[in-house]
Amino acid sequence: MKKIYLLFILALALALALSACQTVHEKIEPLDDISKISISESGGYGGINNDFFMTISEKKTISGIEGVIKRANGKKHVVDVSDDKPDYDLLINYADGGTHLLQLVLGSEGEESIFTYVGHEKNGFYVSPEDTKLLRDSLELQ
Repeated sequence: MKKIYLLFILALALALALSACQTVHEKIEPLDDISKISISESGGYGGINNDFFMTISEKKTISGIEGVIKRANGKKHVVDVSDDKPDYDLLINYADGGTHLLQLVLGSEGEESIFTYVGHEKNGFYVSPEDTKLLRDSLELQ
């Protein structure tokens, strides 16, 4: 009886561990104070284009983009990484020296946008149409 009970506990623990690996984070959590955001046109999923066409260091603009990132809602994201590609790569630099690499599929006005972490394309963070407008304005894209 003890062996059955032990096997049941081990199976339950394994199931919980595996389900935790499948969990999509609900939010993108910035690590620290953002010092700058560098942006480039994306070459595709899984890497980042280091040829940045814009670097944002103005606190007001950073704060607006950070708010958009924090409000994005995480969910599973279906993407064909061989055919689809994000519009932009973002290198988020923090005051403490840390970084995040994000990719952005920027929606048209009135549409959602989607952030993903580089290398984790199947976990999308969806941005509302209102926040898409803020992103487009911040990136000076109309």
